[in-house]
Amino acid sequence: MSYPLYRHGTFAVIDGVSHPVSYTVGEHYVHLPSGARTEPIPVDMCERVISVQVYAAYRGHGVLVDGMGPAGNARIMEAEWDGEWATVNGFLHENKYEYFKTVDVRDLRDYYEKQVDLLFPRWRAAHFARPVDGHPLTGGWANGSPAVVDGRPRSGTLTTEDGRKAEVTTRAEYLGYPCEVAGISADGSVGLYYLGQDLSRADADGFELTVDFRWAKTVHIYDLARYQEHHADLYFEEWRSARELAKGT
Repeated sequence: MSYPLYRHGTFAVIDGVSHPVSYTVGEHYVHLPSGARTEPIPVDMCERVISVQVYAAYRGHGVLVDGMGPAGNARIMEAEWDGEWATVNGFLHENKYEYFKTVDVRDLRDYYEKQVDLLFPRWRAAHFARPVDGHPLTGGWANGSPAVVDGRPRSGTLTTEDGRKAEVTTRAEYLGYPCEVAGISADGSVGLYYLGQDLSRADADGFELTVDFRWAKTVHIYDLARYQEHHADLYFEEWRSARELAKGT
């Protein structure tokens, strides 16, 4: 049996339910699969439109979960650009820089969805002006009040569409490296925490070490790219453990 909440592709959330759709960033409509509904749906009717990829850890290494079969197997791709590790661990080199292997779903750990927010450019343009040279950035952090604009960013333990329960953090790229989005203020200020591996880059690019030993910086929302949410699935480990017990009986 495959994990029942596994999914990948593009989805629109409408009235709390996710639907597979096709969507091109910048369009005003999403399109349901042929046969489900003939007319396109305006994006204004969608709570979210997201591109979903699933990742997990396999033998302590990051992998992309490319697919799952009904027998409980998962097709995974090595996701840390380490061909030597992939070869040693039985992955097959199928395409340039891509190594795949089929494994038991129960061998996966730290299962999460990367949900790229496809409506973020539209939302950003509707709520914020481009930055003005010399204008100071003073917001982006809670400071006693939520630094949230019209539902973004989201964080914490959330029950999302279809009853999915996940530990959610919002992330984006800044100057090409990953960051956590701590807050967004009405003036377009965004509080970021650096998530990259090279801490010297954080220091060089103006991040400052906070009292809780995290590198932080305030930037403008138009400095961000690849705005996304990281959904650590809180049901997967429970499901996986139950399958392990069932196997042992």
